[in-house]
Amino acid sequence: MKGRNVKRVKKATLALVQTAAILLVYLSAVAQAQTALSADQLLKRGIKHYQNQNLDAAIADFTRAIEVNSGASRMPVMSFSFAGGNSNGDGFDTVAVADPFNALAYYNRGIAWFSKGELDQAIADFDKAIRINPVYTDAYVRRGRSLQSKGETDLAIADYDKAIRLDPRSAFAYNNRGIAQRVKSDIAGAISDFDKAISINPRLAEVYVNRGAARCVAGEISGAIADLDKAISINPLNAMAFNNRGKAHQLRSDLRAAIADYSQAIKLVPDYSLAYANRGLALLSAGKPDQAESDFKRARQLNPDLKPSLDQLIDEVKSSRAAKP
Repeated sequence: MKGRNVKRVKKATLALVQTAAILLVYLSAVAQAQTALSADQLLKRGIKHYQNQNLDAAIADFTRAIEVNSGASRMPVMSFSFAGGNSNGDGFDTVAVADPFNALAYYNRGIAWFSKGELDQAIADFDKAIRINPVYTDAYVRRGRSLQSKGETDLAIADYDKAIRLDPRSAFAYNNRGIAQRVKSDIAGAISDFDKAISINPRLAEVYVNRGAARCVAGEISGAIADLDKAISINPLNAMAFNNRGKAHQLRSDLRAAIADYSQAIKLVPDYSLAYANRGLALLSAGKPDQAESDFKRARQLNPDLKPSLDQLIDEVKSSRAAKP
């Protein structure tokens, strides 16, 4: 009797072990199926992490999405057409893209790297996105911006040129090329690009900010203020627009308006070092040295790199005031 019970227990145990093994195999199969289907979910979650400024988590998700997608079955080849000379005689070139998902994942990871200030990693990811999809306009624009941030302005302009050839309606490409033209001191070329960007999308506040800054450099102060007024009407939270408009007012010797704009810029962005420096210079010009020194101190604390140029501007303002009768 005891022997029979032992056998029953052994059989029951064996059945449980076999059931557990089957369950593990089943769960493993389910997990693998979920993993194979999760590349898109990982990409979407990575975008949410990016939007929440959780950049490391975003990069991790984009990386995993690429790995999962690369291990899955190849996606169908997709064709993209773009304006340009071609052999079809219809005014369009056609490019086959074998893996548009990974191009998108590399592109998004590149944006996250850029936001972390890791420019080389960002450029490497945009390179990969472009290698997969040679007509990826936004990837050229983003790579151009990364190159420009490294000081490689000519290479950046080449990327913006390519983006514009692929998509002549890319306002961002024209805007970024305008910024690069300004860096190269081609103010007329910069303003022309900003004009084109605005004609494509008249609701981009940042383009009015950039054209306003270029017009200041060109001595077109009234036009600059009009541009900055427009930028502020589109986006009243744009601190740079207030700072730049303050500079334009200061160039017209309207110190009261300048100080008011700098103060609003600081209210919007409390650690805006350049706005503190500019307000200090305006206060110094207005004969308020104590208030000015407080702003200069804060500007240097926030950005020690400002000190050499700021000290020079302070000396110039003091000399100018001393020279007045």
